[in-house]
Amino acid sequence: DQYDNFVVHSDQTGAALGNVSGQRTLSETIADNGGLKTSFRAYHEYLKKFPSQYTEEAGDKLFYLSFAQLWCVKNTDSSLRASLSRNYPPGRFRVTGALQNNAEFTRVFKCPIDSTLNPSKKCLLWE
Repeated sequence: DQYDNFVVHSDQTGAALGNVSGQRTLSETIADNGGLKTSFRAYHEYLKKFPSQYTEEAGDKLFYLSFAQLWCVKNTDSSLRASLSRNYPPGRFRVTGALQNNAEFTRVFKCPIDSTLNPSKKCLLWE
């Protein structure tokens, strides 16, 4: 249900172009969610051997910002429409969905419960 509720809007006009298909994109969104959680844990394991110049809070925020920037693109309407029939959602929804389901992200950024990036109902496959 979570990804089915993502409405894809035009980057140019803001018009609704369609909805992401949660069923079609399931394998990619599972990978995005699991990959983000696993890479954050790996990042903290790395810090045990190679301490950061940043505070833990700043380093964690930079980690999540780097993840989000990976998918930051400006799309044409035709590319967004085409993405509706692919097995992966547009980048902004790969970011939004994975962050909404990530408890560490909401802790780091102190997102209020039931805000856009911290819904009270999260999709968790494993802890």
